[in-house]
Amino acid sequence: MTRSQRISKIAGLSRNKERQAARHLANAQDALKSIKDKLDLMLNYRQEYMDLLQPNGKKVNVRQVQERQAFILQMDEGISLLKKQLTMQQQMTEQECKKWLQAKHYIETMDTISERFASAERRISELRQQHELDELSGTQWHSNNH
Repeated sequence: MTRSQRISKIAGLSRNKERQAARHLANAQDALKSIKDKLDLMLNYRQEYMDLLQPNGKKVNVRQVQERQAFILQMDEGISLLKKQLTMQQQMTEQECKKWLQAKHYIETMDTISERFASAERRISELRQQHELDELSGTQWHSNNH
């Protein structure tokens, strides 16, 4: 097995790791989007409840206002938890992105090295063939002239 074939084999194995890293990154991005969507939904829902607290010229039932305020406080706790989850998921997504980029860079490096080795191997082969042809034609010229 030539050096280029060995390096190419290593690059092939590394491609599996890169694909796995890409899947992990995609999963992390999906989870991040899901948390963002939930947070946006909660923030919108909270705003709707805040709007219900505005009297708008209507009679206000104190008990309903207190219940809505208590519910808004519960939503605020949920929003706070979602924001913490969002921060953690953003960090995890960044880590997965770095892992994927490292795996991708490694494959690109291995491919470049493999191509260089293959090119050098072709050049060596061409030089050997040329040398053999030179020897053959030299032998034939020598035998024809004697």
